[in-house]
Amino acid sequence: MNNRICEILNIEKPIIQGPMSWVTNAEFVAAVSNAGGLGFLGPNAGQIEITRSPEISAERMRSEIQKTKSLTNKPFGVSVLVNRDLAFTWPILEAVTDEKVPVVHVGGMLDDRIFKPLKENNI
Repeated sequence: MNNRICEILNIEKPIIQGPMSWVTNAEFVAAVSNAGGLGFLGPNAGQIEITRSPEISAERMRSEIQKTKSLTNKPFGVSVLVNRDLAFTWPILEAVTDEKVPVVHVGGMLDDRIFKPLKENNI
């Protein structure tokens, strides 16, 4: 199928799986991407425990991103939630840019400062 969404996101089918916080994990996201859609890791992807540490959250996300990359060579995305003081946002954003995630969904409070590193990394 050829349409603008498929071209922009480099996917085969115009199907975008929602970043369903705790429900998503690398296996689920890779399955959607391998089927031709765009899989999305939610903010708590692959986690089973709540943490209040931005660093632990970011390392868990980095791990889930790496697992997803090991299961697919197709595009996938990560949902980045923007909090008021950006304490949780920056570490996740760093993991996303370091791991070169192709697509990011930005949710929560919009802050122009988060778009600069995404644009600089062609995300």
